[in-house]
Amino acid sequence: MDTLSSTDHPGPVTPPPAEDRQGGPHKEHAVILLHGLCGSQLEMGSIPKQLKKAGCTVIPLNIDNYSAALTNPRVSPNWEEWCAVVESRVARLKEEFRTVSLCGLSMGATLALAVAARSKELLSVVLLSPVLQYDGWSVPWYWKLLTVVYDLGFRNWSYKESEPYGIKNFEMRRRVASALEKDGVAAVGAASIPARHLRAALRLIDFVKQSLPLVRTDTLIIHSIDDETASPRNAEQILQYINAEVRKVVWLGDCYHIITVDNEREIVTNETVMFIRRSIEMHGHEFSRKHLAHASPLKDRRG
Repeated sequence: MDTLSSTDHPGPVTPPPAEDRQGGPHKEHAVILLHGLCGSQLEMGSIPKQLKKAGCTVIPLNIDNYSAALTNPRVSPNWEEWCAVVESRVARLKEEFRTVSLCGLSMGATLALAVAARSKELLSVVLLSPVLQYDGWSVPWYWKLLTVVYDLGFRNWSYKESEPYGIKNFEMRRRVASALEKDGVAAVGAASIPARHLRAALRLIDFVKQSLPLVRTDTLIIHSIDDETASPRNAEQILQYINAEVRKVVWLGDCYHIITVDNEREIVTNETVMFIRRSIEMHGHEFSRKHLAHASPLKDRRG
C-alpha cells in the first residue's frame, strides 16, 4: 500500500466467476477461503489444492464490494454485510458438513476473526498475515491522515499498490507487476483499493480489536517478521487477547505480507493443512455427536 490515485469514475464492474466448490457433498469438512480486501482467490496460492488433497471441501468465497470482481468504487460497503455473507455461508455448510473452518489472508484474516467472534459454529480459523493496524515498514507516513481526508468528504480516490507488492521474491514480484498493469489484479490483489472500501476495512478492524476475547475457536496465525504492511505486533496482539484453548503462531523470516505466494509459501500451505487436520482429529467425535443430534433427533416414545 503506497501511493494515492484518483478514481473519479467507477468503470465497468466485471461479473464474478461462479463460486467454485472444490470437493463433493460427500466430504465431511469444509473450508471457506477469504482473500484480502479487493483481491481474488489467486492470492491463496496452493492452499486450495492441498486442502482438497487432504479431504476437505474448499469454498473460495466471493463477496459483494469486497472481492475485486465485485468492487464498485462508488459504493460505500458495510463490513457487517461482509460478515453476514460469511456467516450465512457457514450456516448453510453446517447443514451439509460436520465441521467448517475459515482460512483468510490479510484483511480476509481480519474478517475471519470477526466471524469467529460472532459465531460458535466454526471448527478452526487460520489467519495468514492478519491486519489489526497498517504499521509495516512500507506504510507511508501520511497513512493515518487518509481517514481524516475521507471523513471530510473527499472520497473519490483510491490507494494504489506499488513496490514491493507484499512479495520479497524478485521474480514473483516482477510477474505480479506485469499482471497488475495488464489485468488490474494479480496474486497480491487489486492494483488499487477504493477509499470507501478502506474505510469499511478500518471499521472492521475496530470491531475485531474490541472482540478478540470472544474468539474461542482453534486459531493458527502465520506471520512474517518482515511484513511490510502489518508488523508482527498484529499477530502478537491477537495471541494475547483471544481466548482459544488451542492457539499457534508460525513466524516466517524470508517473505513479506503475501505469504501464500512468496518464498515460504510451501511452509504456509503445509502448516495450514496440518492445523486444520489436527483440529478435525481433536474435535471430530464432539462435532460428530452434534451433527447426529441435529440430523436425527430422538423421537418421544412415551405415547
